[in-house]
Amino acid sequence: MAGGALARAQTGGGMSAPDFAEPCPAVYPGDAAARERIARWMARGAADRGLPHELPVMAAIAESGLRNLSGDTYAGFFGMHQSLNTGDYRGFPRNPDLQLRWFGDTARLVRQRRVAEGRPDPAKDPAAYGSWIADVERPAREYRSRYQTHLEEARGLIAGKCAAPAVDDTTPPRLELWVSRRQHPLATGGIVAEARCPDNDCLLGATNAIGTRTRHTAATEPAERGYTNLTVRIARSAGRDLRAGHTVRARVTVIAADQAANPTARRRLVTLVR
Repeated sequence: MAGGALARAQTGGGMSAPDFAEPCPAVYPGDAAARERIARWMARGAADRGLPHELPVMAAIAESGLRNLSGDTYAGFFGMHQSLNTGDYRGFPRNPDLQLRWFGDTARLVRQRRVAEGRPDPAKDPAAYGSWIADVERPAREYRSRYQTHLEEARGLIAGKCAAPAVDDTTPPRLELWVSRRQHPLATGGIVAEARCPDNDCLLGATNAIGTRTRHTAATEPAERGYTNLTVRIARSAGRDLRAGHTVRARVTVIAADQAANPTARRRLVTLVR
């Protein structure tokens, strides 16, 4: 298990007692611990994975009132569905460390996808934390806004006592790209690019900008070998111009984002014809 929140101190074959002198405990302090200690345990686990302190705390306040709930369908601090009780997260209803691991893994993937799609990095804007959490928790649309309202409460519980998020990887992935400079998007379904990350695990995404309109592709995992095809749809207005016989210019950007959400972008100017 990665991260300080998942660490275990072993003495004489058993787990040591929690160190109550430590403001941000590495060991889960127990269901009966004060809310501040549980919040700081979460904050430390988030920081060890390079995530903002507040993120899991905001989620847990909204989903469970910062309590390790039991339930037949949803359980734990983050309201995890029982269908997640398998694989890497098997046993999560009785194991808060696994709950925090699931939240951290999913939050990192959501961030990576957003960056690969050419959208703002949510880690750089506290006002985006709520929508980031909503993409992790995936509630009904009418509940997506509830997470952001807990930012200040989370900060009050953490009280600035935990170390800053870890930054263990700042090297962007290498991206290789091929894009034809003249394309027929009405025939191909959009602007086509081929890309790969030869040295890294990454997600690939693309955007195209025509005038003031920008379209995004959903991020995708690259093919195991060779190049991955990315198709970016064009706006309807551009399609009408092409059908009328006009030539359209588009700015295509392909983005690769690694697991730490380090991005590499390559841009090409493409001429679109019917």
